[in-house]
Amino acid sequence: MNRANDTSLVIFTSEGREHLIKQTIPSFLNACSFQFSAIIIAIDGQYNLQELERYDYDHLIYHPKRIGYVNSLIQALKAIDTPYFFLLEDDFLFKQAVPLDKMLNHLKADDGWGAVFLSRSAPLTEADKVGYYSDDLFKPEYGLSISPALFNTKHLRSAFKSLVDEPKNEVTAFVGFEPYVENYFTQNDIKFAVIDPGQTAHVDHIGYLESTAREYHMINSVDEKFTDVNKRYLSGFGKESTLTLYNKLAMLPKLWLAVVVMSFKIFNVRQAYDTAFRVYISYLRKFKY
Repeated sequence: MNRANDTSLVIFTSEGREHLIKQTIPSFLNACSFQFSAIIIAIDGQYNLQELERYDYDHLIYHPKRIGYVNSLIQALKAIDTPYFFLLEDDFLFKQAVPLDKMLNHLKADDGWGAVFLSRSAPLTEADKVGYYSDDLFKPEYGLSISPALFNTKHLRSAFKSLVDEPKNEVTAFVGFEPYVENYFTQNDIKFAVIDPGQTAHVDHIGYLESTAREYHMINSVDEKFTDVNKRYLSGFGKESTLTLYNKLAMLPKLWLAVVVMSFKIFNVRQAYDTAFRVYISYLRKFKY
């Protein structure tokens, strides 16, 4: 094991995703030989903490009531006391060894680096590469990916401070934290890049069928006045509104029609299958989330 006294590991997970984390953590540990200075687990929402008992970690940041990804990451940043940290979300399987030595060397060699991250796809074409830093390190066409990634702690802290200080309004409700951080890095000449994975992606993203409301990722989530976290339902009826018997009865024929149509569509429309999968998962979870 390499002792990384200057690097922490932050693992983020959220309500209803225990089935993902028990795949992601073992996969990461098998692919990464680093012994981190500290391991921090940040949880957003109700969680079965027994799922984490098998793993060693130093700090647990737990909010039983969901406050959103952004707020949870801000709290995790406060707990980090190393100049670098690796951020791992709960829904990845690793297909290659994590080249953390190489990633760390890039950040240490030039303090102008903010992040180096791993690729979810491969092989990457020349059209995917919009800015070269070296033969295997370049700025991708799709921009910054927050995870799995190694960060210069001070640069991400400064980006999140700017995010918190940014005036919030109805328009910023549509600004996600990831594009905000990317824009901050770009405007402040802070470099970020992906490592070319070659013919095999570094990771498989196993959580793409999971539903997380977009308000948990928006910069407005840090402002109590403008946040939509815990305030809205997909149906448009807020938590303060009571669904009437008419609302429920009127939904039944719509639901039955959608199910009948979807039952045929799953044979030739991938999106229909994915939607049906989400409904089935919700059923297994007793529609709690």
